[in-house]
Amino acid sequence: MSDIIDRDVKVKLAAWGAWTRNIGNTGGCSSPAQALINCAPVCDSDIKRYARYESFEHISDDEALEVEGAMATLKRYSARLDVALGHMLEHELDDDNLLICVLMYPVLNRYYKSDESLRCIASQLTKDLGRKITHVKVQVILERGIGFIDGRLMS
Repeated sequence: MSDIIDRDVKVKLAAWGAWTRNIGNTGGCSSPAQALINCAPVCDSDIKRYARYESFEHISDDEALEVEGAMATLKRYSARLDVALGHMLEHELDDDNLLICVLMYPVLNRYYKSDESLRCIASQLTKDLGRKITHVKVQVILERGIGFIDGRLMS
């Protein structure tokens, strides 16, 4: 049962990311015709050899706003912990759980909203933090973030 719920949240997050990239920036309501256009497969490369077509599930504006609210909660949560992480880094303490909690929002945002790969996110985090973050660690952070969003959407 948890795999079904987890897949459902991942599908919702992917649809939310496409919603924010396509119609979320305009600030207006979308028509049913625009919703059908947004559900069409999207090509992610101009070079035919590397083209990958993705099809996103349709997400209503209400569902997208629910996900947006859950992401806003995660952003506030991460920002509060970021202060604690800064204090910990000054004293050279190493708490992986705190680091994961702080990075959940940026990783989810970059993975779903900006459509970046895990390796790209890992290399950028390594540059930003000054410590090695692998793509496996980013995958763990992503899964925890998905769990957080799942919990917020259920409540």
